[in-house]
Amino acid sequence: MRGAAALYRALRHELAREWLRFTGLNSRSWLRAISGSISMALWLLAAIVAMSWYGIARIRVDRYMYWIFFTYTLYSEPIWAAAEARSSLKGGVAEQILAARGDLAGVMLAWLFVDSSIWSALDSAILLLVFAAIFGRLPELEQPLLLVAAVPPLLAFSILTGLAALYVMSRIENTWIAGLAFQLVVPALGGILPPTVLPRGIAQALLLSPLQYVIAPVIYAGTGVWPLDPSIILVIDYIITISSIAIVNKYKKSLVFIL
Repeated sequence: MRGAAALYRALRHELAREWLRFTGLNSRSWLRAISGSISMALWLLAAIVAMSWYGIARIRVDRYMYWIFFTYTLYSEPIWAAAEARSSLKGGVAEQILAARGDLAGVMLAWLFVDSSIWSALDSAILLLVFAAIFGRLPELEQPLLLVAAVPPLLAFSILTGLAALYVMSRIENTWIAGLAFQLVVPALGGILPPTVLPRGIAQALLLSPLQYVIAPVIYAGTGVWPLDPSIILVIDYIITISSIAIVNKYKKSLVFIL
């Protein structure tokens, strides 16, 4: 109970801090933030429009790409938040947190949660608006209840991955390599390209990756196409996520050594 209360206080503090940071942005900073979100959405949707010239959109590739990009947005934002947090930790914030609280991991988890939640909401809203503007309709959602079940473990896992990325980025000099691994390799192994649209051999190989059962279920629920029974995938999903939370909780004091 004491640990949960401490995490709640840290989360509330980070929420207040992020709110002050966002409300304190000037118009130029807001335009830069929003333009970044719009540009990411436009890159994806430009590819959809280009494919529609060849009739590919008739097989509903646009729907697949929307849910892939939506899932990637939810996954990747904690990694970006970790990159931002790294510079602050190197600037002496870590020492202050340890001196005042003694629990660096708890504060960092709250930081990653609040920061990534705000940006995920902004990016997802802009993606939805741009999609609707181009296609004149909202993207189809085949299985709303399964989507509701699939999103929480993805968010929890992505925040834990952000914490791992923060640790790795703080231990090596070349953060570009760490960023590449966490932003590209992990999602690729996690089903950002669903096995249902890949060649059979590659799809079967990717199904051996545990990450496939954590990231991809959001795409499966959005498109309604599952490689296995949804209940099996979601059970594995929650087992992996809960196990990851337990591991981080057990070894979170190791984060002290990023200093």
